[in-house]
Amino acid sequence: MKQTEIENIYKIIVENLGEEIFVSDGNGDVLFVNPASIQINELDIGNIIGRNVKDLLNEGYFSESSTLKVLKERQPVSVLQTLKSGKRIIANGIPIYGENDQIEMVITSSQDIDAVNTLLETLDAREAEIATLRRELYKNSDFDAVDPVSVKLKTAMDKAANLDIPVLIIGESGTGKQVVARYIHFFGRRREKPFLSVNCSSSDDQAMEREIFGYQTKTGKLDLASGGTLVFNNIGYLPHKLQSKLFEYLETGKFFRADGSESVSSTARIIAITGKDLMAMSEDDTFLKALYYKISPMPIHVPPLRSRVKDIPYLSNQYIAMCNEKYHSKKILSKEALGVLASHTWPGNLIELERTIESAYIITDEPVIKGGTVYTAIHGQEEQEESKSKVYCEDIIPLKEAKHLLEEQLVKRAYEIYKTTHKTAEVLGVNQSTVSRILRKY
Repeated sequence: MKQTEIENIYKIIVENLGEEIFVSDGNGDVLFVNPASIQINELDIGNIIGRNVKDLLNEGYFSESSTLKVLKERQPVSVLQTLKSGKRIIANGIPIYGENDQIEMVITSSQDIDAVNTLLETLDAREAEIATLRRELYKNSDFDAVDPVSVKLKTAMDKAANLDIPVLIIGESGTGKQVVARYIHFFGRRREKPFLSVNCSSSDDQAMEREIFGYQTKTGKLDLASGGTLVFNNIGYLPHKLQSKLFEYLETGKFFRADGSESVSSTARIIAITGKDLMAMSEDDTFLKALYYKISPMPIHVPPLRSRVKDIPYLSNQYIAMCNEKYHSKKILSKEALGVLASHTWPGNLIELERTIESAYIITDEPVIKGGTVYTAIHGQEEQEESKSKVYCEDIIPLKEAKHLLEEQLVKRAYEIYKTTHKTAEVLGVNQSTVSRILRKY
């Protein structure tokens, strides 16, 4: 390439830069300004070339001159300038030396502080919006609750989100393992990248291999999830051959297509989900032991709902709120209904609880959902007469305290209804003096 062609390329680059370029000689006389400099400094191009920077400073084009400071200090400088328009810029001046160590030129470039601040504010606002969306994701999940078991789980989820390693999520059906996987991805550093999943319980091994690893004419999910996360649902059902291929990928970051056509690289993070005891399976060789160790540097155990009793009222009210929005109505759960919910063992976990709440919501036409309605939604039949007088405990407390609480609630409630101590005593099957003593006591 000829010298003139190179010089022409340089000229095109400088003139089309969005950044200001301002060049003066060793005396401070202006030699060159690019279009960005004219626009930023609001200069008159016809009267700028050949003028001295001191004159421009005196005329108020800028509050301080980086060029003059370079000439004085004989070194690169950065100064904060306020322009005639009120705009603030950072001007960076660089000396160019010639013979006898004399400054031949000063080249100044600048950045618009206000524009940078606006950009930063926009980015901050976007980050805040993303953070809000992430909080909403968690708030609307099934783990924004109060039980110590859930708090412990939340801590493990946060740790897994911050560590870019494979994760094994273990739990019964319906406990929310997929929710945990989504949380780990969307609160982690890969949140802007793909989040994909594959169901390992498919009966067609060949189709599963093609879905995961792809083949000559089609890209697999391991390719598509590169940079992001690939979730292996029900990994305990993954065929042994595919277990070996997955282990090789985790070891090397590479894998072969289903048809063996080529070796492919990927950076997908692996999250495995299972309801099986993979450790026991690895001991009897039904699951590759090496793969088990590879995917479980940080296993997360998702507890069943029966282990999170304190969460049940919170989750129930959360599901009611979802129903209110879905059905454009306004209903609440009675204390009795919450007691019925808290006393159930929930073999179907969160899925069963959500279904029960929606079923009870649909069944009742009243604004307050009663305990009997919830019982029917759980068991599919009305509560038997002999069980309607059951007392439901929402928490474990000392028996003596429970007796006092029940005594207080029963007497107060009966007195509110029947208005006299005589009738209250009759209904409760105690002496009138007993009722009067309890009322005085509480």
